[in-house]
Amino acid sequence: MTVKVSIIIPVYNAGVYIERPINSLLKQSLPQDEFEVIFVDDGSTDDSAERLKTIADNTENFRVFSMPNSGWPGRPRNVGVANARGEYIHFLDQDDALGPKALQVMYERAQQNNSDIVVGKVKGNMRGPIRLFRESADSVGPEFAELYETLTPHKMFRRQFLLDNDINFQEGRCRLEDQMFLAKAYPLAKSITIVGDVVCYDWSKRDDGSNNSKTRTEPGDYYPWLAKTAQIVKASTSPGPVRDAFLTRNYRVEVLRNTSTQGFLKGDPFSMGHYEAARKVAVEEYSDSVREGLPPLWRFRAELLEADRVEDLRKVAERYRDTVSEVEFSGPVRWRRGVLVAPFRARLRYQDGATVKVRKLGDGYGLDLAVVQGIDGGPEWSFKDIENRAVVDFQLRQRNKAQAWFPEVEYKLAVAADGTVEITGTVSIDPDTAACGSRLPKGLYDVHVNVQLLGIERMARIEGGPVSELLPCGGERSQRLNIQAAPYWTRDGRLALDIGGNMHPVPDKSPESQAAWRKIAKKVKRVLSS
Repeated sequence: MTVKVSIIIPVYNAGVYIERPINSLLKQSLPQDEFEVIFVDDGSTDDSAERLKTIADNTENFRVFSMPNSGWPGRPRNVGVANARGEYIHFLDQDDALGPKALQVMYERAQQNNSDIVVGKVKGNMRGPIRLFRESADSVGPEFAELYETLTPHKMFRRQFLLDNDINFQEGRCRLEDQMFLAKAYPLAKSITIVGDVVCYDWSKRDDGSNNSKTRTEPGDYYPWLAKTAQIVKASTSPGPVRDAFLTRNYRVEVLRNTSTQGFLKGDPFSMGHYEAARKVAVEEYSDSVREGLPPLWRFRAELLEADRVEDLRKVAERYRDTVSEVEFSGPVRWRRGVLVAPFRARLRYQDGATVKVRKLGDGYGLDLAVVQGIDGGPEWSFKDIENRAVVDFQLRQRNKAQAWFPEVEYKLAVAADGTVEITGTVSIDPDTAACGSRLPKGLYDVHVNVQLLGIERMARIEGGPVSELLPCGGERSQRLNIQAAPYWTRDGRLALDIGGNMHPVPDKSPESQAAWRKIAKKVKRVLSS
């Protein structure tokens, strides 16, 4: 039988943690004879080689390759691709796991959509939920900006696509090898499928914390690789939206973060080394169009960075860094035909309680004086793209599951009379479809809200209700699947959702149920009267 998927796992001193990916692979819904697992042992010095040999000797579709230590996962992954027999490749790390339906669902959709790359929904405790997975997409191109939220290689790739385009990993000790790989792959992909409705990859922190580096990254060991990533992107793309989407993400995440760290604010020499190295990459590798793609406050900071205005950068960072998001209901929460509908308003506030504002300036806006006052050119600096990355996402985070779902949200940005920037809208939670078109699994869900305005991103909870009580609208059952759902306030007064009657059972009011209860009541009455 043709091998559909080859799973490639680089291994170095994995110890007992190798059991986690192995167990997830043995539980796949895709038949074992339709995929293979390739372990590439990168010169382990513990008992990993013996563990792998044991499992390979007893599992027909598992293979092991051994090599001298290369010091990084790039070469082991390349060795895996070279020896793979599958139509598709999926990269998996030695301490992560795949969801039980991952390979079957990802392969089927790859076939349906003739996909070069399939990006599967990620869950785990290593980072927050990724907005990319709000919904599934059969086929998008590399211009789809939200792709660049995920620059790890833990995806499914058509093997021939990788071979035909000479897409491989940087070998030896390096940084950002994942990004350099995707800098080649994303721009060349003709069809990219996103799986948002099935959890495919479980990316979780190890008990011993050793899948996170505890050593400081020296500037000279990091930023030359960031520059090389930018060079690969430019070599793989023409000027335009695809190039700018990738580089704008890296400017925002990899470069600008160095202008707001505690070390930078204090002038710590190590942090200043990072700042100088990041600034060098920004000036040498990023075009004006990349900077122009940043949201307003971030673009202003980028201009200060490139002009090397250190003290002004510190002032800006100090003034906005303690902002928090505030999300509140702007009207009654109601049930409409089994859908929970809640109007809301979202704002940002400084530590002193004042809202984040803008000023009308010509035919555009000026940044809040609370941020730019006293900075040369700051009060006059203007922008028109106030809606750039202005977003509100409601996230239903299932407790003890490390996964989240995104209900439907309609919203618009507005500027109040006093200049306060706010997003108003309505969130609609349909238990039948809120899990990316499917029913919400039974469980308790904490409601988190991600707010992005002007480039500032903050997570919030809706607070203020009577503790441990249902909302006034009470519980309801969904229209189609009769799912019990009840919004309630937690013990700390935060909004949560009970799906399935775990703590707040909801009576069945359907005509069929009521008729059944009437029959039971009549039968009981006859028995009692006889």
